[in-house]
Amino acid sequence: MHPFVCSAVKTRRIKILSLILVAVMTPPAIAQPLATQTLGHKPLCEPSAALIIDCPDKHGRCLLVGDNEIREALLLFDVTGSGVDPNSQRPLALDDATELSDIEALASLSNSGIGVFASHGRNSDCEAKKNRRRFGVIDTLITTPVAVTVTESKRIDCAGLFGSSTPDEALIKSVCAAITEAEQAADAVVAKAGGKPQCNETHAYNAEGAVNFSDTAAADLWIGLRSPLLPVHPTDNGRRNLAVLMHMQGVGAYSFDRIAILDMGGRGIRDLAYGDGWVWVIAGPPEDQAEGSEQPFELRRFSPDALKAGTTIVPEVINRNLPPSSEGLAIFNHQAIVLVDGDAGDDDASSACGRDAKVVMIPLAHEP
Repeated sequence: MHPFVCSAVKTRRIKILSLILVAVMTPPAIAQPLATQTLGHKPLCEPSAALIIDCPDKHGRCLLVGDNEIREALLLFDVTGSGVDPNSQRPLALDDATELSDIEALASLSNSGIGVFASHGRNSDCEAKKNRRRFGVIDTLITTPVAVTVTESKRIDCAGLFGSSTPDEALIKSVCAAITEAEQAADAVVAKAGGKPQCNETHAYNAEGAVNFSDTAAADLWIGLRSPLLPVHPTDNGRRNLAVLMHMQGVGAYSFDRIAILDMGGRGIRDLAYGDGWVWVIAGPPEDQAEGSEQPFELRRFSPDALKAGTTIVPEVINRNLPPSSEGLAIFNHQAIVLVDGDAGDDDASSACGRDAKVVMIPLAHEP
């Protein structure tokens, strides 16, 4: 064979072999195209929190869903081995005395209790509202309506989050500084009546994930921030625009004692879940994106043991093509159930959402 022909054949073989290796080494979930289904119906339009629970009627498992525009109820869906039944929506009314606005996270607590967390963030005009700075504890879902013990949080600053004697740690001080700067920027927008575009740029405090690792009465509860990001790691200048996890001291108050940092390429935390031995994260931009310019979100995971190491966590990418505005996450039967935010629309009397909520079910590799 002519040497040039031989060289071309070898080159072609190398390229083919490289493609095969890439296919073998790429996790199936990253390459897999995602199919969405419409989830439920109005009033559910903007799902923002998800949790797998025992159904209140004791028959099987259910998906509990929070909508960031619904204050008076949570929603239930049936789940089976194949995933969530998107047509099984039913309301779970909350006590009339409860007002948790902008619900963004749900977490399991001990003895079937449930933590319900408002974002503690600002509205679209950067105004701080008391009903957004609350969290609730549900002891049982049997009562109708469901009773929720609500705690109103302190101010969103270093003293409010970490106490008057803030731990003398460089990382906590840096996170405190980032939160303070973002909150001051949001206050300036309010003072100038700047409106939504300017508020969106401040990346004010906004918590959109919660996860508990304890089955005992003492919760091991971590809260994930969508914003602000930590601009620069205090001891590693190469790590920038980092997402923040904060460890709650307990469910008696919105106060924290530890911090963990995630490097997700400038993305914040849109939701958290625990399942199959992993912490799962929806990673997305810290700001709202303009319609038509939305970027895909990511599904990532890391071992809970990484929270004890004290080093920057770089969660593994499992799927880098989640739909924009993926806001809720639950793990069930080796599947990730991802809820996608829709739009309630401007007409409160309409029987349909302005844009339907969606659900995506992603098979996950089972690792015994």
